[in-house]
Formats: sequence, C-alpha cells, structure tokens
Amino acid sequence: MGLFGKLFGKDEAPSAVPPLSIDPTIELLPDPDMTRRLEQLAGVPAEQRDERWQHDFFSALWSAAIEIPSSTPFIGPDGFAYLRLDMPSSDEFVAHNFAGLARSCLDAGSGAVLFAAARAEEPIYVIPMGVIESVLRYRDWRGDPIDRDEAGDGADSGTVTVKAGTKIVQGAPSADYLSPAAARALDRHLKEIWKVEVPRASVMMSAGMRPTRSLVLNVSRDAFGSDEHADNFARAVLWFLPPSRSVILMPDNYNEADMTPLADLAKA
Repeated sequence: MGLFGKLFGKDEAPSAVPPLSIDPTIELLPDPDMTRRLEQLAGVPAEQRDERWQHDFFSALWSAAIEIPSSTPFIGPDGFAYLRLDMPSSDEFVAHNFAGLARSCLDAGSGAVLFAAARAEEPIYVIPMGVIESVLRYRDWRGDPIDRDEAGDGADSGTVTVKAGTKIVQGAPSADYLSPAAARALDRHLKEIWKVEVPRASVMMSAGMRPTRSLVLNVSRDAFGSDEHADNFARAVLWFLPPSRSVILMPDNYNEADMTPLADLAKA
C-alpha cells in the first residue's frame, strides 16, 4: 500500500459507501482568480494557518476551480468517508467548485479532503462533514452563531458534563439544530460502527451550560470500558455536527423511550 493508502486507508471506497450525486447546476461558476488564491493559501505551512487563514481558505475554496477524480468517497484512516478534491494539474480538466459539491457531500454523509494535485498523497486540508454543513448553513466554518455567542470565552469543549442538581429541559431536536442529513448519517454510523440498535437523540437545554443546548444520544458512559473510549465515541459523533455543537452521553435518569429515533429525524 502506498503513502496515500497509509494516510487515508484504501485507495478506493468500499461498495457500502454510496457515490455522490453531483448536481451539474452549481451556484457559482468556477473562478480562476480564486483558484490562484487557493494555490497561494495551500502553500502556507500548517503551523501558520490561523483563523484568518481559515476564513480566506473557505472563501477561496467555495468558487475556486477544482477537480474530482471520482464521485465516490473514500474511507479515511479515521473511518469516515471523504470526497477527494484536487487542485488543477493542467489547463484541461472538468472544473468543479465546492459550491456545487457541498450539498452532495452532506447528502452522502461525507467530508472532503483537498490535495495539491492529482495523485498527491499528502492532504492540504481535511474538512469534516459538520464543517461542510456549517459553511453551507452559516457561511462560517466555526458553527452556529447562536452557540458561539452563548459560549463566549467559556465554551465547553465538545463533550459536556452536567452537574448534579442542574435544572434542565429536554426536547426533540429541531431540524435546525440537528439537520436531516446529519441525523441520517449519524443513524447509519451508530448502527454500523457502534452497534446501537435504535439510535435516538434529544436536546438538553439549561441556562447553566455554555452553550445552553447540547445533543444527547441514547448511549450511556457506562457502556464503555473507560472514559477514554467514551470520549472517543463523543468525538466521532462531533465529526457529523457543526463545530459549535456539544454532545452529552445519556444520563442515568433519562428515559430512552422519550428520545426521538434518529431515523425519524432524518425524514424531517
């Protein structure tokens, strides 16, 4: 197996990964100026890529002309599906841009990875599915502005621990909070990877949390052999969600029957 295989698993995705349905009707025509800008940004060393760099990167990527060697996502070393994006390596190629690919990625439960050229093995940037949704919905890679405003400088990091006695409200996630695409991809992930028979979710809301809303899944911390394994599970879930979201494993006093099946939320 070559370096590409070592970085991202198999060179081709297994048959279980559905091919993307690429819509030829794109929001913007590929922009050569943005392609040149993306090439400049790609040359910035990883340690110098600050928040400003990320802003410029996603702004350029949205309309820059890029190639896709295949409409079928591949499986990365983290077990998630990614669409490969290549910077153009010649003057003659079928031009796409991220504006025309992002929605297809969400529909397929896929992230995206940008490479400097065809057959390049070292990625320029890896984009989880949740970041793609954030860019599409909020025009911001950092997530929901409501969550970010509530969190301020005291943001909880991904997973949240709720203190005993905290007053909470539980409800079904709205399509605005947990999109149908994320619910569908999470439902598949929890069934196939974590063997959850009927994945369910709710939203926990409390004025004492930052942000005040967190997604709860019907998997308890006791189901894992260690806190490390439980945290790995939560991090995997966050791959599907906008970066501002937080996740809580099911508290002991939760009634699983009161939670909504993800399969139902996927139909919203």
